[in-house]
Amino acid sequence: MPSSFRRLAMAGALVLPFAALAACDKTPDMPEAMKPAKEEAPTPEAAKQDIDAALRAKVEALNKGDVDGAVAVYAPDATIIMPGEPPLTDPAAIRAMYASMLGDDDVDMQITPYNTWVSVNADFAVTTSKITLDGMIGEEPVHSVTTNQAVWQRQTDGLWKIVSESNTAQAPDAASSATTPPDAAAAAETAETAARPETGTAKPAA
Repeated sequence: MPSSFRRLAMAGALVLPFAALAACDKTPDMPEAMKPAKEEAPTPEAAKQDIDAALRAKVEALNKGDVDGAVAVYAPDATIIMPGEPPLTDPAAIRAMYASMLGDDDVDMQITPYNTWVSVNADFAVTTSKITLDGMIGEEPVHSVTTNQAVWQRQTDGLWKIVSESNTAQAPDAASSATTPPDAAAAAETAETAARPETGTAKPAA
């Protein structure tokens, strides 16, 4: 065989395996029916129901003195702001705060939720509640009313967790006469831990 034909034959023998390898390297398109279904975000209405259920579970835990149940609704990186106190920024500090509150049998705490706002994409939400404390600390009577606003974020597992919570003490006159809840959408816009919640076309959930 002439040398030129021999070189062509050898080149062809080398090209064919590489072409086969290149073809094997290409992943065929998977039929749509075989692709895993994408998790769809809940509607704002469905998200509101989930958040309200989580908030009820927190209230029930507080009523039973269940510290673990009370803190279960907080994200690991949650921040809580209490009147006149440094921010609580780690789970241990948040748990200690609830353990201290729930350990005093002479103080009755009531939480009254009255507004839940959900973002358009149902990934962030804000709940507004009134917290009333009545009882005795030592020999001193205690009565306080606090406005609580909590920013919730939908987690990757679909559960809702509180990422930021602010508590503002109300003056006695304001506490007795306040009937209009604070603007929850505005609270979502200014929450430090909320990453751009959608507020442009959202409306407070009924």
